[in-house]
Amino acid sequence: MRALEFLFFSALCFYTLAIWAYVSQNTFRTWMIWVFGVGLAADISGTIFLCVMATTELTLNIHTISGFFSLLIMAIHFMWALLAVMIGGRFEEYFRCYAIPAWCIWMVAFVSGIIL
Repeated sequence: MRALEFLFFSALCFYTLAIWAYVSQNTFRTWMIWVFGVGLAADISGTIFLCVMATTELTLNIHTISGFFSLLIMAIHFMWALLAVMIGGRFEEYFRCYAIPAWCIWMVAFVSGIIL
């Protein structure tokens, strides 16, 4: 497995673990935030490396669009997780409402990268 693939696979594992652990327990634990952060960092690192290594110009297809969109959603979702732990209230409600849809959008980007 190449380093780039390892980063995206790590992002998949950590992000999935954090989201589904929260969904199953319906509460935040400190470790979930750390795991989520590692997943986000792996995804950002993989995306940066992929963009730097690209030898051709950026092509807009389902993977590119969903990839950048899902990375943005993941980053916003992470901020909600941090604010939910620090403040609670609406931020945890936002996180709860969008946890599974955000994860599904991220999975579309991940799977489309494998296919394309």
